[in-house]
Amino acid sequence: MSNDIPERLRVYLRKNFNSVSLLDVLFLLKRESQKTWTAEQVSVEMRTNRSYAFAQLTELANANILKKSGDGFVFDPVPEDLEMIQEIEGLYHARRSTVINFIYSQPIDSIRDFADAFKIKKD
Repeated sequence: MSNDIPERLRVYLRKNFNSVSLLDVLFLLKRESQKTWTAEQVSVEMRTNRSYAFAQLTELANANILKKSGDGFVFDPVPEDLEMIQEIEGLYHARRSTVINFIYSQPIDSIRDFADAFKIKKD
């Protein structure tokens, strides 16, 4: 099913999104892109706790999709990322289960790093 997602979108998703809730936060901020969002506002809107909302906002800011603005965050991706985000959003609305399956089928980096530590290396 991940073949239904173009390769460049798969690369972008793999690089920037390790959960569907992160996509949901992204799409929320994109919908109201002129608004500066605090972790408290996101937690209320997404019905989650404040620290989790803050972690998601920080993750999106670290991916250069959001910019820190005072006590909050604002949607401000570079044009190339905006194009990818729009395509992913369209795909997510048209084939939600395909995107969800793809995201959750990817190994989490920390698990992958842990597993790599046990690989036997040839000298």
